Amino acid sequence: MTFSPQIPHWGDANNQFSEKLYKYHSWLLETGIKNGLISNKDPQFVWDEFIIHSLYFGKIINELDQTFDSVYDLGTGGGIPGIPVAITNPKNQFRLVDISESRVFELQRLKNILNLNNVEIMQKDARRVISNNNLYISRCYISSKDALESIKENKNTVYIVSSNGEKIEHDKNMFHVKQENFTINSTDIRHIDVITVR
Repeated sequence: MTFSPQIPHWGDANNQFSEKLYKYHSWLLETGIKNGLISNKDPQFVWDEFIIHSLYFGKIINELDQTFDSVYDLGTGGGIPGIPVAITNPKNQFRLVDISESRVFELQRLKNILNLNNVEIMQKDARRVISNNNLYISRCYISSKDALESIKENKNTVYIVSSNGEKIEHDKNMFHVKQENFTINSTDIRHIDVITVR
C-alpha cells in the first residue's frame, strides 16, 4: 500500500503543522509500535486512523462556544488523540492522562522531542481526574454510554469521544449529545459524540 499523508478539506487549517504531525507519525511507527503504545499497523492506517481522526477532535474543540482551563485526554496510550490536537492547538493547555508508567515515560520523551510546551503528561487513573468545568477527549478509553454515566455529576463538563455512530439514549434534561460524522480519507467515515452536561 502506498502511503499518502493527506489532510481532508475540513482540516486545511492544520497544514501549517504538517512537519510536527509527520514527526509524530514517524514516532508512532518506530517508538510507538516497538514499545507497545500502538499495535503494528501500516503507515497509511496510522496516518488516517490516529492522526486524521485525532485532528477532528481539534476541529470540534475550536468550534465550542465554551473555554476551558485544560483539555484532558483520558487513557491517551500513545498520545491519541491528545498529541495531534495539542500540535494543532498550541494556545490550549492539554493534559494527557494514562495509568501506565511506561507509556507516560515514552510520552514525556515525545513531548520533549516535539517541544510541546502546552502539554502535561500525567500518570493517573483517568476516572480520578474528572471534575466540573473541564473538557475531556478520548478515542478508545471509554464508550459514549459509559461517558454519560461517568460525567453526569460534573456540571459544565464536555466529553468528546469516538463512537460507532449509533444513537445513544440519554436524559435530555441532563445532557446534550451531538453526533458528528466526518471523513478520514476519500472513502472512510468516522464518528465522534460531543456530550455536554447541562
